[in-house]
Amino acid sequence: MLSTIVFTSAGLYAGAAPAKASFHVSGSYFEGCSCGGPCPCTLTGPNMSCEGVGFYMIKSGTFMGKDLSGVKTAYAVGVGKWTKVYIDAPASKQAAAAGFMKAMLAAFGPMESSRAAKVTMTGSKGKYMGTVDGGKVMKITTVAVLGGDGKTPLTYSNINDPVTPIVMQGKTVAGSYSDGKHTFTLAGSNAYFNDHVHSSGKL
Repeated sequence: MLSTIVFTSAGLYAGAAPAKASFHVSGSYFEGCSCGGPCPCTLTGPNMSCEGVGFYMIKSGTFMGKDLSGVKTAYAVGVGKWTKVYIDAPASKQAAAAGFMKAMLAAFGPMESSRAAKVTMTGSKGKYMGTVDGGKVMKITTVAVLGGDGKTPLTYSNINDPVTPIVMQGKTVAGSYSDGKHTFTLAGSNAYFNDHVHSSGKL
């Protein structure tokens, strides 16, 4: 179980001491999980039954002074239990990308593995498709959930999250994950996204 909880990137972090690793990232992200929308993990607190996957496409960025530009990453989580990370980047950027993802996902559970993989993320405005290793490990499709004007997605702002302080509401159309002992499917459940992440701070 997590000891202390504070809100931060793509979810929640645990630890007695404040993190001190500096970062700056610009790019886009989306994620989908097993919760009904909106998932509480990002907004109000962890749901320990939540399982999910997500993708980050980092257009430019650094972590602890190391270059993350062009890095594509994906992750899978069983909240409070485990995390796995997949990185599509040159060998020279693998370590920095793994460190960034480990810090970002710390409160979701212990990291079981971080490895190189083929990560694809296509789409925009909430309508996304993502795969890891051509869908053999992970695949997901999402759509946006529109607000009262019928044109723009529901938006959550002022989230205490240094990497993604603004997220838009989506819905997972379908998704699947299978790697080792961890396997689950998603359908008609929560999704979040942001096409224009631009943030800096400390993790």
